Amino acid sequence: MFNFKAGNRRFRFWCNLSFAYVKRYKLWVLSALIIISAFIFASYKILVYLNRTNTLTVGYVGSYTIENIPSDILSLATDSLITKDENGRPVPQLASHWTMADEGKTYVVFLKDNLKWHDGTDVEAKDILVAISGVQITALNKKVIEFKLPNSIPSFPLLLNKPVFKAKSFYGTGEYRIVNINEIDNKVKKITLAPKNSKLPRVEIKFYSSRQQAINALKLGDIKRTTIASAGELQGWPNLDVERTVDNSEVVTVFYNTEVGSLASKEFRQALTYAINNADFDGQSANGPISPKSWAYYSTQKYEYNMGKAKELLSKSQEKDFKVTLSTTQDLKGFAENIKSDWENIGVKTEIKIEENVPETFEALLILNRLEPDPDQYSLWHSSQKQTNITKIKDAKIDKLLEDGRGTSEESKRKEFYVDFQKAIIEQSPASFLYYPYKYVVTYKNISKLFSKLPKNL
Repeated sequence: MFNFKAGNRRFRFWCNLSFAYVKRYKLWVLSALIIISAFIFASYKILVYLNRTNTLTVGYVGSYTIENIPSDILSLATDSLITKDENGRPVPQLASHWTMADEGKTYVVFLKDNLKWHDGTDVEAKDILVAISGVQITALNKKVIEFKLPNSIPSFPLLLNKPVFKAKSFYGTGEYRIVNINEIDNKVKKITLAPKNSKLPRVEIKFYSSRQQAINALKLGDIKRTTIASAGELQGWPNLDVERTVDNSEVVTVFYNTEVGSLASKEFRQALTYAINNADFDGQSANGPISPKSWAYYSTQKYEYNMGKAKELLSKSQEKDFKVTLSTTQDLKGFAENIKSDWENIGVKTEIKIEENVPETFEALLILNRLEPDPDQYSLWHSSQKQTNITKIKDAKIDKLLEDGRGTSEESKRKEFYVDFQKAIIEQSPASFLYYPYKYVVTYKNISKLFSKLPKNL
């Protein structure tokens, strides 16, 4: 049985001994404590510095929730079942191959062997969640997933070009693992990714609501790279690399409401297109609704800047008092002012209206239009699509070509239909396809080599 009094005497003995020792050697003890504290503090600072110098911080402009984080970020952490090549054709990634049956209404996707999630478990069909409206998805066994469609869609494999994670987790299959997501009011503010390979740097993605906020963060050193629409004020900075690229997946476009006033006239819409000066473009000139990288692209070269031609087309109209309201976003306001000047030079009075989102009603709408990798644009131009056909174009030839294009899976036949579709859409001019915008990748020079280690560019 424990002797409490004896234990108490021992405790007091050691306390008195320790106190006497400290009192006698207090200078030595104090010096030792100072040295140890300084060592711990210096070690902490060094670890913080090393961690910071081995972390890549990237700024993104935009407002995102967990559900719509950009795919190029998620592609560091995981893969898609199917991805696309540089010409927009589907190629396998997690899938080894796929088959099509039932006249294109059923797709069966087969997984590659030896796939692992970040937690070390096998990738199985039942763990893969792909949300596609109206599609029945069934895991037939561990390595096979069946997709049943209500209608045949030849472009369906590209709908599977979405990053996939293990169900109810952020365990992926990529070189990086998502270790933290910071949110404020359901908006993602920062994503932290850790590499599987210790030789790779950590990555932090920070989100900013505007281009100017991202530029300010870059100037302060809070981020080391960002991609922005214009970088004029940063071009002269000696410690920054500014790389200009062309984004062929987007096209700056003016959409016309073909049911409103003068815009119901094909010739009036053509005149507006001819009148826009391509010297004002911050990008490469475009001439159609399909990316020049696509296997279905056709160069029409129909509308070069020509004020004489624009005025000639307007002179044929019985209407003399031409007016247009041009709606646009804050980011494109400067370019909208240029278009206003161009249109007023041919006698079209123009008013600019700034919108936060795509308005339900408009006359002319200047926006950045995202181009899908497959040429199927049924939802945007077919007359039956009341919600998404924003120009309200109704043209039997365009409708038939869009129907035929998604009615066959043979690429050569599809290309014939989509070449004719591009010709028809340019002739009817429900929109002016202006330019593929330049994007500017701004990076601190002293950290460029670290970015080159990433398996995918950010």
